[in-house]
Amino acid sequence: MSIISFTYHSNLGIVHKESFFRIATILGVSVSKSSDKPYMIEKIDSYVKSNPIEVLEKLCVKELAQEFVKACPNTSVVKAPCRIDTLKMFLLVSVCYDKKTRKESLLMVDELRELFAPTLIPS
Repeated sequence: MSIISFTYHSNLGIVHKESFFRIATILGVSVSKSSDKPYMIEKIDSYVKSNPIEVLEKLCVKELAQEFVKACPNTSVVKAPCRIDTLKMFLLVSVCYDKKTRKESLLMVDELRELFAPTLIPS
């Protein structure tokens, strides 16, 4: 399986504008429904990167994110615990599908892994 380099900002770019308002509301990011897509992407991207632990706690996925942080960079996680849909919905992970094995695996953006790591992995 080949893995393409991506960022959280670029992941957000693939979502329809209607989804941004729901994501922003849940995260507590102040945006107007009339805001344009690039503005919403920038606000959500900035908030997640400035408040990584608060995001994980709001979404109740702190322990789940720990599995991705433990994995090496550019390493997908095949066995995903429950609540994985939350990480997918907020684009904190990307879905990779292996056509040969017909298995779905998940990959967390390296920049987010690095933000989450200091507080999720005990030193």
